[in-house]
Amino acid sequence: MLEITNITPQFAIAPQISDGDFEQILKLGFRSILNARPDDETGDFMSSNDAKRMASAHGLGYVHIPTANHAVFESDIIDAFENALVAVPSPVLAHCKSGTRAAILWAMVAARHRPVANVISTLNDAGQNLAFLEQELLDQAKDVRGSPLRLKNDGLLSLGRSPLLGKRTERP
Repeated sequence: MLEITNITPQFAIAPQISDGDFEQILKLGFRSILNARPDDETGDFMSSNDAKRMASAHGLGYVHIPTANHAVFESDIIDAFENALVAVPSPVLAHCKSGTRAAILWAMVAARHRPVANVISTLNDAGQNLAFLEQELLDQAKDVRGSPLRLKNDGLLSLGRSPLLGKRTERP
């Protein structure tokens, strides 16, 4: 059985999924899957093409954003994750090998739209102790103008108001 961790009511993380997990994902009400694991990563896991095919067969949206461990702070990866959160139907289940990369990517996007203390608190509430990210999240918050959604009011408003990022608190 797949171990799923809800970060917000509309966004959850999980370790690597297998072909037997799609039915559970669907029954739990998820509408989309974001896969952050690169196909060339070591280990025995389902390829992104197979996962996309399985997701489609179950009526789930699917996006593959291959992210090596060292790439979680790269702007193009964060931008792609942010764009995917806006583009796919929610609730969203994001996964990688352990779920940590997916949580970090969510946090990097959330820091663009929420106070960093709120992002860390949301992660802690979900049992994800990622306080070591604080400086990277603060840097991301400063670079919010780099967000691809800042130029599109509809996308920005939908993500900025979305429960995908958790409860909104005002920036200090």
